[in-house]
Amino acid sequence: MQKTLTFLKTIDTELYRYIVEYGIVMYIVLFFIIYAKTAFILLTFLPGDSTVFASGTIAAIGHLNIWLLFLLFFIATVVGDAQNYTIGKFLNNTKAKSWRFSPLRFIPDKTILKATNFLERYGKIAITFSRFVPLMRTTVPFVSGFTSYSFQNFFIHNCLGALIWTIVWLFSGFALGNIPWIADNLFLSLMFISLTAFIPAIGAFIFEYIRKYTKKTRHLQ
Repeated sequence: MQKTLTFLKTIDTELYRYIVEYGIVMYIVLFFIIYAKTAFILLTFLPGDSTVFASGTIAAIGHLNIWLLFLLFFIATVVGDAQNYTIGKFLNNTKAKSWRFSPLRFIPDKTILKATNFLERYGKIAITFSRFVPLMRTTVPFVSGFTSYSFQNFFIHNCLGALIWTIVWLFSGFALGNIPWIADNLFLSLMFISLTAFIPAIGAFIFEYIRKYTKKTRHLQ
């Protein structure tokens, strides 16, 4: 079990080695990782952005098919978020919080409240772009189902968001992989790429800090 978790958590930086070792099976593994990360809120620790980005980089040097990756990641994201929505809707209709392994027992009420406020404030925009916001990417689909948000509206904007997210990360990696230095120093490149997953989190932290500081300053005035 520990080896499996290590494999999944380091797949973004070790992707090239895994592809050489396991070959075509890695397409299935990559699909599963993105699906699981979006479908189950408790698996949010799995690398998502960096895995897609690294896959695009490796596709650029000919070890993966970029269009097959695009199709797999898009479908995995759409289906995963729809599954997450369904779980949220189901748990709202049961006394699930008392269950031993209910997601509601592991998600802080503060996080649920933030996602709910985020969804109420931005609506369709929140669903489309939530996957670019740390914590919101897996929480918003869950909360959408939990609060009985229209599945039709959710599905349409979830598909749009999945399309944008896949294009941004996959083809950014593909473009980077076409740079000769990247191809010649693939291991170092993938190590650097894994750090890109922290960029949205850092940006969100800075934005939240500025927002709170501005609010506090206005209050003192």
